[in-house]
Amino acid sequence: METPPVFPTPPPITPDYRDRRGGLIFFGISEIILGAFCALMVPLTLFGQIMVARQSGHEPMLYLLMPTVLIFAGLGVGLIWLGIGSIQARRWARTLLLCLSWIGLVTGILSLISLVLNSGAMRQAMLQQGGNELPAAGANVIVAMTVTFAAIIYVVIPGALLLFYRSYHVRRTCEVRDPQQRWTDRCPLPVLIMCLLQISGSLCFLIMPRFWSVIPFFGTLVTGWPARLLWIILIIVSLCAARGFYRLNFHAWLVYLLTVVACLTSTGITFIHIELIDYYRAIDLPEWHLEMMAKNPLATGNYAFASTILSPVAFVGYLIYLRRYFTTR
Repeated sequence: METPPVFPTPPPITPDYRDRRGGLIFFGISEIILGAFCALMVPLTLFGQIMVARQSGHEPMLYLLMPTVLIFAGLGVGLIWLGIGSIQARRWARTLLLCLSWIGLVTGILSLISLVLNSGAMRQAMLQQGGNELPAAGANVIVAMTVTFAAIIYVVIPGALLLFYRSYHVRRTCEVRDPQQRWTDRCPLPVLIMCLLQISGSLCFLIMPRFWSVIPFFGTLVTGWPARLLWIILIIVSLCAARGFYRLNFHAWLVYLLTVVACLTSTGITFIHIELIDYYRAIDLPEWHLEMMAKNPLATGNYAFASTILSPVAFVGYLIYLRRYFTTR
């Protein structure tokens, strides 16, 4: 009787990636903690404004704080939701966190550059407000601590998230544990980032109704219902562009690019002829608040100018970069 042939045991199949489930859980818990911190900022912001109003003897301007409060609340809910998705190794959570990391890092770098360039104006503003009670050395320490804290918030945290979630091993871990195709997989990542910017920008402006009453328009400030109508048109254009971008529609890209260039040109021409403090006065800020802003170099000097110029230039450059993803068909 012949013995059956013995074949060698094939070697075990090893995956082409290293499982990063532990890292997904760690970063997911960190995002939940950050979300809880953002939620905690909601009552702290309101309490701080009430205390400042009591010390200055003025009424608390809660209407100016509502956009900040709602943004903190939205960030809290979003980070907690994304943290749970990261713990569950969901593909949509990884993609959205990667998009938010890119947005946070780029805007953080621009903000940090503007802050460093205007650290002298910040020091001058603190000395003016502190009088003789704040020595120059103390102002220098406060400025250094502010820049360091801003570097951690603006650069280190989004940079760490970006390095982790863009890893090949993290992507493969999420694809294996969540094999179903998600809506975030149907659009290139750079275009999806622009869609998120358009949607989030429109939502942020919807919660700031006081700013609806004024709009810069080629050398003048349009107020009242004409301004509100123009803002509504711009919001509709932005939301429609987000939909067209997601579908990789070339005409949506072209219309939105021309709209952005026209708006930036209009704003630039307006603030060449009109002081920034006049814009704040047009949105009906209290006179005592305007006097404080007029004395603050950060509100009227190079800091405001640098912050206004850097971001739009980067935004238009990114729009032009996205042209490669759109076809005329």
